[in-house]
Amino acid sequence: MLNTGIIGLGLWGRRLVESVQGKSARIRFVAGVTGTPTKAEAFAATHGFKVSGDLAAMLADPALEAVVSTGPAGLHAAHSLAALEAGKHVLAIKPMAVKRADAEALRAAASKRGLVLALGYNRRFTPGIAELRKRIAAGELGTLQHAEGDFCVDRYFKLKTGDNWKTDADQVLAGALADHPLYAMIEFFGPVAEVVAHGSTLTLPIPITETTAALLRFKSGASGLITAMGATATYERTTVFGSKGWAEVRGDGLRFELQPVSGTGTTIEFPAFDAEKAELETFAAAVKGEAPFPVPVDDAVHSVAVLEAMNRAARTGQPVRVD
Repeated sequence: MLNTGIIGLGLWGRRLVESVQGKSARIRFVAGVTGTPTKAEAFAATHGFKVSGDLAAMLADPALEAVVSTGPAGLHAAHSLAALEAGKHVLAIKPMAVKRADAEALRAAASKRGLVLALGYNRRFTPGIAELRKRIAAGELGTLQHAEGDFCVDRYFKLKTGDNWKTDADQVLAGALADHPLYAMIEFFGPVAEVVAHGSTLTLPIPITETTAALLRFKSGASGLITAMGATATYERTTVFGSKGWAEVRGDGLRFELQPVSGTGTTIEFPAFDAEKAELETFAAAVKGEAPFPVPVDDAVHSVAVLEAMNRAARTGQPVRVD
């Protein structure tokens, strides 16, 4: 059992706790830190651990083996670095950082201490993405040529200026929602060489970019299109096109469709699946040395570089190379 602390007990932090606490034989939360401990005390007590506002004190506990870093995006890197420097393995909920330099510092700190640094992204573990991965590996799509991804939600309608970090343009970069399809694209297509992006805000009174459209050129020569919107009805898909056909994962990763150039297409509807539990248990297995975490650290760092480039491209109107 991996004794783990959690930084941040907002909606997502609580969802992570609920996915495994008392349900997993591999990982459990034994401590928590949040900016407003009084708001989380009842939740923490229900799940059998204590919460405080003292990060240093939690990290000083020798019984604590690992930390999940969630909460405000702009603090992920600082919190994760503190945990690594304290000798704790880290699952950094996406985005790992909002600046490439910070992500590189995390990679260096983990490497220096021989610690696991894992990118936390639940959709990486859904059955639809697993099916897509299997079909690509089997060569069913042939040569990969192009990818498209949409991540469109209504969550920005609920925000008001100054409410929380999600209205801060320094933490919610143009294209902040684009990382959802981006991680799969990097896994399947490799590094991104160049980004062109357009950002706009047409309906919201808050100072963040509500819509970002991005064109990616991969080093392989393949292309990618991403649309990320925070102010419309929910619509989510990741589609990969190849010389032998295309395959698509829809919604929360429970629907897979394959259409070959020749032959009959396939559609699979998967039953409900706890992707957060799978993510946390996979992290625990990596810490215990049973298997490497499936997202290489270099890919995680590269994803931050691409998001940073996307933000710059959207704000300047110029293509941005990703070195």
